[in-house]
Amino acid sequence: MQRIPIKMAAAGMKLAREAATPEGQVLCGPGTELSADLIQRLEKQGVMILTVEGHPVKMPGELSLAERLRELDRRFSKVAGDPVLKALKNLIAEYWIVQEKGEDYLQELKKRISS
Repeated sequence: MQRIPIKMAAAGMKLAREAATPEGQVLCGPGTELSADLIQRLEKQGVMILTVEGHPVKMPGELSLAERLRELDRRFSKVAGDPVLKALKNLIAEYWIVQEKGEDYLQELKKRISS
């Protein structure tokens, strides 16, 4: 799931959360597939930000999931022996993976690691 400016939205993307006007009026719900026409109509209604499925847009200065996970490992490397901090690091990594790839991907990854 990724929040993006409506200017970066493209036809074929799917909403992960409802799109609403600045006043809170819901215009379309989660799962709605965006078309060029729909994006244009949402812009006219004042929608500035959309939350879409996956992570389809590379934002300026944004790190990829792999880069973020490497940085997480680096930051926690000095406390690798602490079980509480190791659990915290794993929770952060799992959260990022689910946000970007989805729960099914995380479960498949856990199966591969355990076998």
